[in-house]
Amino acid sequence: MTYLDWAATSPPDGAILADAALVAAANYGNPSSKHALGAAAKAALEDARGRLVRAVTAASAKGRIAFTGGGTESDAIPLLAVLRAALNAKRDGSIKRLHLVVAEIEHAAVYEEAQLLRSLGLGLTFVASESDGRLDPLKIGAAVERETALVAVMAVNNETGAVQPIAEIARSIAAAAAALGRAPPRLHVDAVQALGKVAFDPAASGASTAAYSAHKLRGPRGVGALWVAEALPGSGPLEPLSVGGGQEGARRPGTESLQGAWAFAAAAGAAASDFAQRVARARALEARLLSGLASIPGAQALPLGRTPGDERYSPFIVSSAFPGLSGEVLARALSDAGVAVSTGSACSGNLKRAGRRVLLAMGLPEELAASAIRVSTGDLSSESDIDSFLEAAGTAYRALKT
Repeated sequence: MTYLDWAATSPPDGAILADAALVAAANYGNPSSKHALGAAAKAALEDARGRLVRAVTAASAKGRIAFTGGGTESDAIPLLAVLRAALNAKRDGSIKRLHLVVAEIEHAAVYEEAQLLRSLGLGLTFVASESDGRLDPLKIGAAVERETALVAVMAVNNETGAVQPIAEIARSIAAAAAALGRAPPRLHVDAVQALGKVAFDPAASGASTAAYSAHKLRGPRGVGALWVAEALPGSGPLEPLSVGGGQEGARRPGTESLQGAWAFAAAAGAAASDFAQRVARARALEARLLSGLASIPGAQALPLGRTPGDERYSPFIVSSAFPGLSGEVLARALSDAGVAVSTGSACSGNLKRAGRRVLLAMGLPEELAASAIRVSTGDLSSESDIDSFLEAAGTAYRALKT
């Protein structure tokens, strides 16, 4: 199988997983236990935490990492903390009207959670992207209200690869808050598709929190991380809705997975150390892919007009439309031909609520959005993988389009 669905998950690095298993087996104590075995496990866990912080924030190494069960949980903790804040503010058990601003192109982990919070009584404003898939910082700032507690925008869109201007968004919401005579709301960034792929430093960008996932960069599934800034805006600490044993700075209760944490840190460190070379290889594959798509009559890269080397997009993710053919049909035909791609986010079985929602929020015509597929690459991808896709896609499109 030619694997071009790295944005959904990446093939794990066997050497990293094996090494992490050995570390966990040797340090089998509970990191919260006070005896020597617990202390050894705690030391190994903190070593992994420090290495991951350095990979996430480059040389600045600011903020703190809380290990979680994955990117979805890392997204949920800051959002649900707004609900807890709203509950804490009303002694009679009712919910104070706090407000969230969320990009309409967010991953379902944020988009669906925000809708749940709205159903529970919180205010919510969705902001659509521009036609190029990127957010206008001024529109994000304009959505900030006096009661806005959190703004959520992603660093890299998992459908189109659009890189969002996080630093400009942070400045825009700060200016909007100042005009209202209030402190800036917190800024949460889903950075799952950014780590090891684009230059994004949450501390330097002005983010308050950022979510990461190990399995997107050859680490194991079931482990994520929530980066939290040293100085959080807003009143009081980030208080999670879920409580328990107080692990992870009381932000994520439950006994930690040393094996997962160690493997995540190793995978992130490997990606960071080889960052420039990995991006250069991805740019070369992006150029080959976009050039090949242009040679297939009728096929179109998305967003419309995307060209190779455009730094507004991650080279690891390319969406394309094949008008006259359903994206689902094309993806199945490609699978039959031995090529794995996707039509949208793998985290939702309802594609109208996943990838189609993102493309429609960009103003793409529904017929064009319905014909879209996503090709995503990684550090094991090759030119022959791209060529195999282009040949299979061209053949299937000519045979099946209406």
